[in-house]
Amino acid sequence: MNKGFVVDSDELERARKKAKRREWFREKKVDAENWYYNHRQEIIVIAPVALTALTTVIKVAGKKHNLSKEKHLKENYCYDRSLGHYWALRRTPTNAEWVEIDRRKRNGERLADILSELRLLK
Repeated sequence: MNKGFVVDSDELERARKKAKRREWFREKKVDAENWYYNHRQEIIVIAPVALTALTTVIKVAGKKHNLSKEKHLKENYCYDRSLGHYWALRRTPTNAEWVEIDRRKRNGERLADILSELRLLK
């Protein structure tokens, strides 16, 4: 038996793919450098405007995301200040149910008991 160096065909294929990816990235890098050197003046003019626009888009998207997250929390959870605990709700309470909850909380009932009786708890 010859116990020489044996190369697995899967390893060889992975090495080929890795080399191909590396070469592709090198080509893209050279293309980007060439484009940069050929269009420096346009980049100097356009870059500040593009960065300002990008910053504005990111801020607006972040605010929208935070608002939707807050809305989701308000609709699906109810905070109990006495326990410092959030109660997961099945659905958003109606206005009449919120009035009922407030009235019963003022009478000294626990929020967990109120929500379970109104069948709002998950």
